[in-house]
Amino acid sequence: MPVTAVEKRNQLMRDGFCIFENVLEPEMVAKLNAMSEWTIAQEDEEHFERHRSQGCIIPYWKYPHPAFPELIAHPGALGALAQLGFDNPKVWSGFVISKPPHSPPLYWHQDGVLWEHPISYTDQPQQYFLMYYLVDTSPQNGCLRLIPGSHLKRHALHDMDRRAHDGDEVGRAKDMNHPAFQKAEDEVDVPVRAGDVVIGDARLLHSAHANQSDQWRTVLTIWYWAIYDELPEAVQAIVAEHVTGTADWVAWAERTDPAVQALIPRYLGDVEAVPWGRGPKEGLF
Repeated sequence: MPVTAVEKRNQLMRDGFCIFENVLEPEMVAKLNAMSEWTIAQEDEEHFERHRSQGCIIPYWKYPHPAFPELIAHPGALGALAQLGFDNPKVWSGFVISKPPHSPPLYWHQDGVLWEHPISYTDQPQQYFLMYYLVDTSPQNGCLRLIPGSHLKRHALHDMDRRAHDGDEVGRAKDMNHPAFQKAEDEVDVPVRAGDVVIGDARLLHSAHANQSDQWRTVLTIWYWAIYDELPEAVQAIVAEHVTGTADWVAWAERTDPAVQALIPRYLGDVEAVPWGRGPKEGLF
C-alpha cells in the first residue's frame, strides 16, 4: 500500500527524512545529468583534491546553467513540499555534488546553522535538503546513509569537532581511520532510484558510502526553508542575509527565472540576525 503524505510528514518529523518516488521524469534526469557533466568539467584538479571526500561540491550560481533554476522551481519538487504541508518554501542554496569512480566515503556531518537559537532544539520545521540522485544508488556506488532521529537527539558524532571537516585529514580524506568515516551506531542506508528525491532535516547526521563503481555518482542538493514566513525574525534575518549577502548569488538571482525569484527569502525588518551556530550545544540531549 502506498505511503500517504501524512505518513511521510510523520516520518520526516520523527526520523528527519522521507522519500518521494518518481518526482523527476526521465527527460529531466537526462537534462540534469548533462548539466552536471558540463558543470563538473569546469573545475580544476585542485577542487577535486580539496573535496576528495565529497568528490566535488559546486554551487549552482558558480557556473550558471538554465537546468538548475528549472529544478529549483520544479512542480514535482514544490509539490512534494506542499504535500508535506509546506506550500510557501524559500530557497537557500544548492550544489552539484558528485563522487568520481572508486572514491572514498563522505564524512559524517550535519548542516544545521541555527544552533545558537532555541528553535534548533524543537521539532518545528526549519531547513530541509532535497537530494536528487541522478543514478540509481546502492551501498556499492555511494548511496546516502544517515542516523534517523539525530536531528532531535544527541549522538556521539555530535561531539566531533565540526572544524575537522575542513582539514586535510577529513576533507581531503587523508585519514580514513578518522571517526568521521567509520560505521556509526544506528546508521541506515537510503538507496534510491534516479528521479526520486530524499527530503531531510538539515540537522540530521548523514554521510555517504564510498563509490566503488566505475561510474560517477552525482547528487543535486537544494536547500529550502519550509516555513520561512513563520520563523522568528532573527532567523528570517540570517536566512535572507546569507542569500542576499552573496554577490555571485545575487547576480545569478537577478538573471534567473521569475519562478525562482519568487522563492528568494526576503526580510525587511530590523531585528538583528541570530549568530551562525554550526554545532549543537548542551540543549540537544
